[in-house]
Amino acid sequence: MSSRTQDGAAPPPRLPRLAPGGLTREQERLYRTITEGPRRQHAGFFPVADGDGVLSGPYRAMLLSPDVGTALEAVGVAVRYHSALPARERELAILMVSCHCRCPVEWRAHEELARAAGVPGETVDTLRSGAPTLPDRPAQVLYAFVGGLLGDNRVPDETFREAESLWSTAGVFELVVTVGYYQIIAGINNAFDVSSERKGPA
Repeated sequence: MSSRTQDGAAPPPRLPRLAPGGLTREQERLYRTITEGPRRQHAGFFPVADGDGVLSGPYRAMLLSPDVGTALEAVGVAVRYHSALPARERELAILMVSCHCRCPVEWRAHEELARAAGVPGETVDTLRSGAPTLPDRPAQVLYAFVGGLLGDNRVPDETFREAESLWSTAGVFELVVTVGYYQIIAGINNAFDVSSERKGPA
């Protein structure tokens, strides 16, 4: 949470606005990749940029280091749009990461996406309780897998094998990468204190 300065004023934002007109060539290239790519299909759920064309928090942070940002953006697009992992499982995993990282920005960004992807409202509503209502065995396996990875940095063999039988070895890899990617995004949101910005997911 942001704190006030000694004179009572709000501290300056940690993340510069980086308006389109002031970007370097490398930043402009990444900006176009983000704004003209597949993320546009979810414009009804969240804005990629505001009315002035300034990117949402985590996307804008990627512009700070275009080489690293471009690589990170490519991973994000891959896990969201080119993964064989079912959308319901992906979105449930993302909500679990947002809880673990205590990142309300990521939760707000993905809550409606999760519901639209088929995560039951009762599951979404109880997820932060630590004992959520899970609708079926795949959801239970995913919860155990991601919970083990986040809580203990390990996945029990039985859970791994059941996940593998559900989503294939490749799907398990995609799940692990999804969890890792969204931990990075949550870290960006938390470190740059973008909680008040309400921008879209990455």
